[in-house]
Amino acid sequence: MLKKRVVLGPVLAGVLLASAVSCTDAASEALLASLELEDFTSYWAVIGKNEEGDNFIHPVVRFRVMNGAEQEVGYIQAMAVFKRELLPDEPWGNAFTYSVSDEPIKPGEASDLITLRSDRNIISKDAPAQMFVNEKWEEVTVEIFVRVGPSSWQNLGQMQVPKRIGAPGLEKFLNPDTSEDPNS
Repeated sequence: MLKKRVVLGPVLAGVLLASAVSCTDAASEALLASLELEDFTSYWAVIGKNEEGDNFIHPVVRFRVMNGAEQEVGYIQAMAVFKRELLPDEPWGNAFTYSVSDEPIKPGEASDLITLRSDRNIISKDAPAQMFVNEKWEEVTVEIFVRVGPSSWQNLGQMQVPKRIGAPGLEKFLNPDTSEDPNS
């Protein structure tokens, strides 16, 4: 009789563990379905110049993850996959974050702004802004995937990276408004 208990114990534990994992996956998938992107934008960033005079730029994407669930959502991973125009089915670069927030995101709230920079770049002798008019330029798109805990990855958005150096709104810092008196 003792032998049956020893054999049944691990089997029962395995069944309970499997059902617990299934519940966790279903719960994670439900939370995942409630997430959306906000403030989703992309642009190109200048990395710098090497000793040979080559300029380097890479695509960047920014966004917030909005929690549309009725409960807090924690441990949300995010991944950006960048693809080139001529090879749209093959990843060209990527970026990843283990967690979009230090704290669980409350219902109806969004994460802090997440910035993901591609691990691949464009190299050219051209000035960064001139790279966009080069005859060999290829358009680049970015897709954002997220997952909650053990859930599957879900695509929450895609866009073409515009031919723009710097984040939207940067212009006001590069060309400050001088029409107002700063001392008034």
